[in-house]
Amino acid sequence: MPSTESPPLSRLNDLLACEGVAWGALALSVLVTLGFWRYSEADFAKRADDRFHYRAEQEKQVLLDRMQDYELVLRGAAGLFSASDAVSRGEWRAYLKPLMLEISRPGILGTGFAEMVPAEQRAAHEQAIQREGFADYRITPVGERPLYSSIVYIEPFTGRNARALGYDMFAEPVRREAMERARDSGLPALSGKVTLVQETDEVAQPGFLIYLPVYRSSLPVSSVAERRQALFGFVYSPFRAHDLMNEVFKDPGREVEIELFDARPTPVSLLFSSEDRARQARHVTEMPLEIGGHLWTARFHSSLRFEENTASAQPQMILLGGLGLDLMFFAVLYTNARHRRKMSEAALKLEESRDSFRALVENVPGTVFRVSLKSPWSVTHLSHGIEALTGEPCERYLSGELSYVLLIHPEDRASVRESLAKAVAERTAYSIEYRINTADGQTRWVSERGCVSYDKAGEAQWLDGVILDITDRKLAEAAIRDLAFYDPLTQLPNRRLLFDRLEQQLLASSRSGRFGALLFIDMDNFKAINDSLGHQVGDQLLIEVAQRLRAAVREKDSVARLGGDEFVILLEDLGDDSCEASRAAGQVSQKILTLLNQTYRLNGYLCASTPSIGVTVFCGHVERCNELIRQADQAMYRAKAGGRNQVCFFEEA
Repeated sequence: MPSTESPPLSRLNDLLACEGVAWGALALSVLVTLGFWRYSEADFAKRADDRFHYRAEQEKQVLLDRMQDYELVLRGAAGLFSASDAVSRGEWRAYLKPLMLEISRPGILGTGFAEMVPAEQRAAHEQAIQREGFADYRITPVGERPLYSSIVYIEPFTGRNARALGYDMFAEPVRREAMERARDSGLPALSGKVTLVQETDEVAQPGFLIYLPVYRSSLPVSSVAERRQALFGFVYSPFRAHDLMNEVFKDPGREVEIELFDARPTPVSLLFSSEDRARQARHVTEMPLEIGGHLWTARFHSSLRFEENTASAQPQMILLGGLGLDLMFFAVLYTNARHRRKMSEAALKLEESRDSFRALVENVPGTVFRVSLKSPWSVTHLSHGIEALTGEPCERYLSGELSYVLLIHPEDRASVRESLAKAVAERTAYSIEYRINTADGQTRWVSERGCVSYDKAGEAQWLDGVILDITDRKLAEAAIRDLAFYDPLTQLPNRRLLFDRLEQQLLASSRSGRFGALLFIDMDNFKAINDSLGHQVGDQLLIEVAQRLRAAVREKDSVARLGGDEFVILLEDLGDDSCEASRAAGQVSQKILTLLNQTYRLNGYLCASTPSIGVTVFCGHVERCNELIRQADQAMYRAKAGGRNQVCFFEEA
């Protein structure tokens, strides 16, 4: 009997019966698998590298912020001399003691003052200090020099620091270079790597110093020559590099290790290394740090913990799984080719096809169904996956005892009916996601896809489709959205969401002409609480602060956490002019001060942490988001410098 198959179908069957096609498909699928494997490896490596550089930038900023804090301490000490050239030893001690730098700024070895003494005044200077009760006082090292710089004050005046009294730092080249740079610029100057006079022979550490010049208040300092003439001395702080950096980078679970070099990275210039032994790190980057007019180089290495956290078996799984699927696909094609050549009877092919279909339907993830579209819409086929989905066996649906339609969430039934009606009317497939209520009272998300079959007359006969449980995917999507835009600790919007809302508010303000304000809040003494009582108490404090901030503002205002103990509040629609907006922002700021000044009972401890608040008022899209944040941050630092626990508005001057 002649073949009834069309020529194209016949040629397709011939191809599928050819074993060479299976080998070709294997080669192509292996190439595709290798491509996906290499892409996955490169993608994971890039994401790990991006995360490493982000962590390195964070550690760099921590170090810069800490060094800036020490500069602020020196500026405050210099300000004491600005008020009076004759600062007594008692006044110096009385000024520094309440600062409690060993608690508020751990890592600093001391804060001192070195007076510049011309050679002709040396004897009188030594006698004056001896009369203060220091009978053995001498300027050291001995020797004739035209100008001396003698350390006369240093607090705390105990232990190592007592050895520094009378030391002439101007006689040592590295210290002298930094002192001259500070003298000529009038700015803080960081010295190179030195051995501090406070060091003993047993455990000597690399050291460095920060200098800030003190000029005689009666003399002008507008030029370099005038500043040299008016120089009275230097306030300074010495640091032991290991002690300081171990305090700054003391997190045992850190993901980034650091090596700090003075100027260029060489073994001789090494200041500090957070790792005791050398290890070949997977990620390394170097970053220059300019502090006090002096260059440091920070070399960051990925820690073993970071590399373990960013390691992924997914590329290997893609490779092995892909090759396995390739072999399975090859086996299917190869076996099918051999099988097709052996098939001779149409009845046998039909039977095998029917059995394969049944096995496929029952093993397809989810539920496969066929429903009659004619009244009473009876279920003619339903796979056993319905029981795992709804908690009810398929027999109850097939018998008509239960109706699947009643399980659909009431809010979603209308959209499901609309999708089905549209598919029937347009004779197209449909795909819809909706919720169902299961037998155990749970609500699950499902994805339903299907199409309608018609008879020769064009009448809709039945609906074929598959229902998949996508609850886990929906939960994952929601979790991803929360991680992307909300702080996981306080549940406040994070930096990304804040910037988005701020950009929208700037656009809205441009259209309406209404003013808004941005509040930058930093919690005073938070680090002392966090370090002394533990991170768990610190986290509870941040959560309580977030709750109080929410209570202090309107529902339409935005409260966000930038990181650490820094919060930002976006106040919208405060008025038609800047004065009205400033008054409104000031009222909210005072309310926040009142709320945050109340004590916190955390894990059995009674704690107090006041806020320093910086405020900037805006209208329209004149300023960029980063500039507004900077303005509010600058105002906050004024509040810090002014004694903390207060509100300062940004001023252009």
